[in-house]
Amino acid sequence: MKRLKVAIHLHTHYSYDSNLSPTKLIDAARRAGIDCLAVTDHDVIDGALEAQTLGGARVIIGEEISSADGHLIGLFLKERVPPGLTGLETCAAIHAQGGLALAPHPFCILCENSLQKAVWRLVEHLDAVEVYNAQNPLPWEDARAARLARRTGLPAYVGMDAHLRWLPATYLRMDDFTDAQSFLHALPQAELFKARVGVRYYATMGLRHFWDMLFSRPLAGFGKKVRPRSERDAESSSKPVVQPDRMG
Repeated sequence: MKRLKVAIHLHTHYSYDSNLSPTKLIDAARRAGIDCLAVTDHDVIDGALEAQTLGGARVIIGEEISSADGHLIGLFLKERVPPGLTGLETCAAIHAQGGLALAPHPFCILCENSLQKAVWRLVEHLDAVEVYNAQNPLPWEDARAARLARRTGLPAYVGMDAHLRWLPATYLRMDDFTDAQSFLHALPQAELFKARVGVRYYATMGLRHFWDMLFSRPLAGFGKKVRPRSERDAESSSKPVVQPDRMG
């Protein structure tokens, strides 16, 4: 069976903190030899949908969702999951459409809105945990996530968490799959390849962060496809709350 090079947790400029267009992301992934990438923009799936139409690499429709308990990733989505639901409700909304619920950087204090202690309440509703995040400079937090995976038996994956064109060599080598369940079946046997982002990446993201703080507006090129906050908030408030039963 063919083994694929799969990258999980990537952003386009549909996220406020990325300057990568879907086209540039696909080009960067092709140069890195990535066969399949999971595009997981903040609270939208538009970037993943656009990337999927471009060809050149297989794209999993994903979303990094800002739940009330912290960030969760949904993969193999058909529809956007609204932010602001509890962690349990978010997992239920992901599973209701046949997707997978992942815990990205669960213990990272430098990653905005990590789950922290809430992850233990969600263990039975999660499908996998990110045990290594390429832009997390604090390795002991990744070690805590790895212990969580071992203790709970949850499958482990590594997150590229890419926002810029310099893609770190953080990916999985895994058997081919056709859908969410065959992906989940192949995940425990995947080889995990780990690499941190470089100094230039940290410098650029740091500049973006301080620019936002100083001027209350994005640095040029970042978040070019982000909808106005008022529009996003209005849409989120109109969504029905999903009950936290395990589905899918």
